[in-house]
Amino acid sequence: DFIIGSDVAYRDHLHAPLISSLLHFSHEHTVSLIGITMNDTKPKFFDSLLEAGFRYERLADHFMEREFRGKNFGIFAIQRCR
Repeated sequence: DFIIGSDVAYRDHLHAPLISSLLHFSHEHTVSLIGITMNDTKPKFFDSLLEAGFRYERLADHFMEREFRGKNFGIFAIQRCR
């Protein structure tokens, strides 16, 4: 299963509902691909993912269109650990 989203983690007060939704709709084989603007998303979001039992990895820029490479935008693959 896949969950796909973009620009969904830049508001701090929405981190908990987003992570709660990921917990509800995912299992250990689900991959969530989330596009994140690095200037708007604070490290606390990533800390909260880890605390909730997720692991994450930023995908290499070559997976994105050229116009987005090297910018402050990244695509993260997020999966449940437990």
